[in-house]
Amino acid sequence: MALPAPVPTTLPLPHAEAYDEPREYARALMQRKEEIEAEIDALNAVVASHGASSDTPLIDPEGYPRADIDVYAIRHARAALVRLYNDRAEVMRRLAPALESAFEVDQPPSQTQSQGHVQRRPLPPADTNGRAEFPETWPERAVARVNAVAPDSPAADAGLAAGDVVYSFSGITAATPGGMQAIGPVVQRSEGRRLTLLVLRGNERRMLYLTPRTWSGRGLLGCHILPA
Repeated sequence: MALPAPVPTTLPLPHAEAYDEPREYARALMQRKEEIEAEIDALNAVVASHGASSDTPLIDPEGYPRADIDVYAIRHARAALVRLYNDRAEVMRRLAPALESAFEVDQPPSQTQSQGHVQRRPLPPADTNGRAEFPETWPERAVARVNAVAPDSPAADAGLAAGDVVYSFSGITAATPGGMQAIGPVVQRSEGRRLTLLVLRGNERRMLYLTPRTWSGRGLLGCHILPA
C-alpha cells in the first residue's frame, strides 16, 4: 500500500545570531539535523511504498510517464529529498564550528596574556603508559567505545587500544547534544591539532592525546568507535 507524502517542514535553519550561548546554537543545529533525517526517512518510505527507489525510471521505453506507478507522488518526494539532503549538508557545515565554540566555553585557554606577552600553558605531565594528571571531575557516563585500532595510525600513536571506553573526546561527553555523533565534525576541523581523550581501560583511567592527521589508511584517526 502506498504511503501518503508527509507534509514537509519549511522551518529556517538555525543561525548563530539568534542564540545567546554557543551551546544553545549547537543544540538547535543537532535538533534540526534529527528533524531533517526523520523527514528523509519518511520520504524514502513513501518512495519505497510505490515500488520505486531514488533512481527508478519514471518513463516507459516510449518516453511516456509510467502507468504502473504514481509518477507525481514519486517525483514530488524525490524533489523534497533533494532539498532535505542539501539542508542536512548545510546543517553539518554549520555544526562543526558550532560544536567547537561550545566546547571552548568549558575549556581553559591554551594561552594567556600577561603584561603584553603570551604565556603558553604547560602540557599535563604523563608517564610512559599514557597516564596523566586527570581533571577534577570525570564524566559519569561513557560516550563511545573503541572497536578497532589500525596499526601505525594516529589512534595507535596516541596509545588508543581496542576495548578502551571513551568518556570524553575533546570535551564531547555523553551529555553533549548528539553524543557520539558530535565527534566526527570536531575531528574534521581538528586536523593537526592535539585532542584530549579520557578513557577507561579495564579498571584504569587514562588521559590520551590524539592528533587527527592524514596517514596511509582511511580517515584522520585510524580507529573505529561505537556507541558506549
